[in-house]
Amino acid sequence: MKTGKVVLLIAAAAFAGMPLFSQTSQIPKPSFEVISIKPTAPSTNFIRGGGARGDKYTMTGASLRMLLQNAYQRPSTGGPASQLQIIGGPNWIDSDRYDIQATANCSQGVLSREQVQLMVQSMLEDRFQLKAHMETRELPIYNLVVAKDGAKIKPSADQTPPPLQAGPPQPCGPVPDAPVTPFGPLPAPGQRGGPLDPNFAPPRGGMFMMMTPTGLTMQAAGVPLANMINMLQQLVGRPIIDKADLKGLFDFKFQFSPEGVTLPSLPGGLQPGPGLGPAGPATTPPTAADPVPSLFTAIQELGLRLESAKGPVPVLVVDSVQKPTEN
Repeated sequence: MKTGKVVLLIAAAAFAGMPLFSQTSQIPKPSFEVISIKPTAPSTNFIRGGGARGDKYTMTGASLRMLLQNAYQRPSTGGPASQLQIIGGPNWIDSDRYDIQATANCSQGVLSREQVQLMVQSMLEDRFQLKAHMETRELPIYNLVVAKDGAKIKPSADQTPPPLQAGPPQPCGPVPDAPVTPFGPLPAPGQRGGPLDPNFAPPRGGMFMMMTPTGLTMQAAGVPLANMINMLQQLVGRPIIDKADLKGLFDFKFQFSPEGVTLPSLPGGLQPGPGLGPAGPATTPPTAADPVPSLFTAIQELGLRLESAKGPVPVLVVDSVQKPTEN
């Protein structure tokens, strides 16, 4: 396991608020003008993902699951936005990776993210022969509750909302020279003041998750509880219902074992590359002098608990799909 790899998670995930569309609509879906789909080269060794930028929709090292998430992710209604649950699908839904380059018609101006989602759906239906439908099923969930001894998570001294990052470029809109964040440059991991410095303090509004030889560390400053829940949902693979109802902004830091958790994807389908591992159960156990607690135990240090339950969960059921046709 490599140290020094870090994921920066910012308050507003780029694709967390994407709406969900019915496949039964009678209106023809918009589509890309040109599409190129190629298997990802085995030697590819970088962060995977992508999205819309200008008139291009580009995904590198994308699995079918990532593409389905991009195409059918539910909207956020003010609370935490869980990843869409996907039922069924072939055994290569996570293992096979594809590089996708598609070009949109921008003659009508800026496209909405909803339109881009429909275009990705059209691509999946045409090139992957996807047939799928939405259902609501009674599935395992977690309730986040305050522990018996009360919440111990630390409220931020400064409760003024931190500045939000700039959102992703609008499809068919101007392409910025570089991504804009409210944080400014951060020292590199391993440098003084960087994420691996024991005295590291995240910038307000930022949430980090780091993997070190002793396990995973989640740390944040000046974020609402919803930000933590968004990340926890990806780690445990279930929707989490917020029943703690803690208002305001919080600072927190806790460490836990990667055993049994799923490493999260980044906004827009981006996923950690080598050093943090692909999405899926972590395979390298930490090496620590003292046992590292599980996620469920570690979160109790904040006076919070995850209680197993069942509840209605919207799911995308994959009826059939094939490997993509050649270009």
